[in-house]
Amino acid sequence: MNWKSTLIPPLIAAMLAPAAAQESRLAGQALHCSAILAVFAQTHAGEPKLAARFNKAVGIFDEVYAKERGGDAASAMREAGTRRADLLAEFRAKLAEREAYLREDGVVCGAWAEGFLGQGENWSYVPVYPKVIGAGIRADYEKLAAESFARWKQ
Repeated sequence: MNWKSTLIPPLIAAMLAPAAAQESRLAGQALHCSAILAVFAQTHAGEPKLAARFNKAVGIFDEVYAKERGGDAASAMREAGTRRADLLAEFRAKLAEREAYLREDGVVCGAWAEGFLGQGENWSYVPVYPKVIGAGIRADYEKLAAESFARWKQ
């Protein structure tokens, strides 16, 4: 284990990865949150309303990534799916040592997703990436993150 794996939070590490070096910070954050919310969607598949909400958030984060990346939209969306799958594989491989960080990322990404989802069916602006999270949202997503990553381990 090196200093990067112990001191750099997963979101920042993802942004420092070679593939992320050529993309904007916003694109990296959106891709990371797409993967986190995909875990939530997978682990709550038996709860249709919740799974649909999380899948919608995954789609929004993919769109944000694609728009920020620029170029051909269809190609960017395919790349988002591929990169999300890579992140999920990385999360799974490091789950035992990084679960606490992933849970906290779940809280932050969930709060950010709420900013998009609160805009209704079609989002029109990118909310500010959350630095301060309200107590209610934090409590909701701490519970969801704990449940999701516990289920995902199995």
